[in-house]
Amino acid sequence: MQDSPRSADPGSAPVEYFPPDRPWEEHEGHLHLVGMRCSACGTCAFPARELCSLCGATEGLTRQRLAPRGRLYTFSEVHAGPKEFPSPYVIGFVDLEDGVRVVARLQGSAASLSPDQWVEVTTGTVRVRVNGTQVVSYQFRGALA
Repeated sequence: MQDSPRSADPGSAPVEYFPPDRPWEEHEGHLHLVGMRCSACGTCAFPARELCSLCGATEGLTRQRLAPRGRLYTFSEVHAGPKEFPSPYVIGFVDLEDGVRVVARLQGSAASLSPDQWVEVTTGTVRVRVNGTQVVSYQFRGALA
């Protein structure tokens, strides 16, 4: 289901979510990405898929709340990104505690990050459209060990 853009308060910029179905949720005070689990082989994946990438099953794929934190596997600072993306920004691979590897934007500068660092999922503005609409998506930020 796609929500229409909304504003936090009158006069503020509209907000758009990416992806529009917002594959994250809050549970017990933590934000979690929501992926899928294959009942045939037990594989978890993000984002959710219509086909298990390990065994090829198309049935028995259920919604799965993923771990809220993981370790930063690797990252890169982008200096020349697409239009409307403020540069530099950092993207990286995160190995969640439940074994799922996710690629995402990372908050902070590359100088403040290190491989194997604990990070946790959060949301934040990833870009601002020319019309002022803030595009919000999942990201990762440094976490306490």
